[in-house]
Amino acid sequence: MHFFENSKIFVSFGTLKITWYAVLILTGAFIGYMIAQKTVKKWGYAKEMLEDYIIPTFIIAILGARVYYVIFEWGYYSTHLNEIIAIWNGGLAIHGGLIAGLLYSIYFFKKRNVSCLRMADAIMPSVMVGQVFGRWGNFMNQEAFGRIVPESFFDHFPSFIKNQMYINGAYHEPTFLYESIGNLIGFLFIYFIFRKKFYKRHGDCAFMYLVWYGVVRFFIEGLRTDSLMLGPIRVAQLVSLIMIVIGILGLSGIFHKVFHLYQKPVVLFDLDGTLIDSRELVFETFTQVFKEEKPEYVLSKEELYSFFGPTLETTFSKYFEEKDVDRIIERYQTINRQLHDKLLKPIDHAKETVKWLHDQGYKIAVVSNKRHAMVEKGLKTSALYPYFEVIMGKEDLPKPKPSASGLIEATVLLHTGHDNTIYVGDNAADVMAAKDMAAYSIGFSNDAKQIEKLEEAKPCRIIKDLSELKEIVKEEQSWSDKSIW
Repeated sequence: MHFFENSKIFVSFGTLKITWYAVLILTGAFIGYMIAQKTVKKWGYAKEMLEDYIIPTFIIAILGARVYYVIFEWGYYSTHLNEIIAIWNGGLAIHGGLIAGLLYSIYFFKKRNVSCLRMADAIMPSVMVGQVFGRWGNFMNQEAFGRIVPESFFDHFPSFIKNQMYINGAYHEPTFLYESIGNLIGFLFIYFIFRKKFYKRHGDCAFMYLVWYGVVRFFIEGLRTDSLMLGPIRVAQLVSLIMIVIGILGLSGIFHKVFHLYQKPVVLFDLDGTLIDSRELVFETFTQVFKEEKPEYVLSKEELYSFFGPTLETTFSKYFEEKDVDRIIERYQTINRQLHDKLLKPIDHAKETVKWLHDQGYKIAVVSNKRHAMVEKGLKTSALYPYFEVIMGKEDLPKPKPSASGLIEATVLLHTGHDNTIYVGDNAADVMAAKDMAAYSIGFSNDAKQIEKLEEAKPCRIIKDLSELKEIVKEEQSWSDKSIW
């Protein structure tokens, strides 16, 4: 094993040689993958999705980059066919890699019912990280350089850059470095500023990438002396102009309107306090249970309000020994069933709103921490049951709220993705569940105490009447929490 045999070779094992070019590109791809993975996990996707995506995409992008390069250098490769596969000597065109990677990405995410534009928002800033490292691969291969410059040009550069830029008997301008720095600044801007302050709709980060990289590449390509040419035209500059135009049109929202990219949201509902007014029922049930099981303890109004959201196991475990919890829950359910029809009230405009959503073709479901049987009973009592294709109670949830797992499972059962999802609930646990998958959270209540708690959880919106949903869902926007990255 021999390290650093020359400026191009990282390590060699006899005749097997691993180049710096390969090491740097793989390093950039890995770091970019880790950054993107962090984002998509916050959006509620299993890490396996990107694991399945990254390797074939990387291979296809490399092949696309090589094919693109060979096409525009066919005059040379037509007489050196044996060198077409020698990518270790350099010769990858990033535009070809982007095109091939884009086509495969569309296929991959469409097949999984995932928004291609939203995934592009997570992935494209990371591509810039790969490009930062990739340009240093060009540096090690002594390519992507500019005009001849005097030795004094490098007076303020590290000596290793100066030495590597001595090519064919002359010093050359390090345009690889300019582009690497431009890409790094672009990544930092998109990742830390643009997506948190200026992001409006799915695809905006990808469109911003096109604008930023298009501008950087256009100007730096004009400084290079090894550009791919199409007659008198620098191919990379032409493609960069196209990227800039596409990016600007995308950021303006024109594509979303022209190609109808806005989607109807999936609308998921909590049950108690959202579709049915069970406050009096819940309060009275807990009060009777505590009178029987803990008569010396008087529940405060604040405590009663706090019981909305958590599971019965979570609530009763705070007050009773673990060995008694199952028995007390059973007693709670018995009392609740006895009082159910007497104390349960419909939420104003709930039936009208749910029926309208159903009739307009919106996919809707109920996701509650309450026992499934009691969820169905409440929906039937309030005449809402016929409108829901999917109803999920505690037993159906992989994990109870505030985990988003039940919300995600509901979208799976509705045969849709969860990129455009609204979750409507009346307490902080509901808002937290929506945020756990970066869904669009709507807090609903007309109770001042509840609204105060909802505001602390920072939902995307708060409404005081369910009928407001009928206008909200018509809005042209991406139905996700844009603050979660």
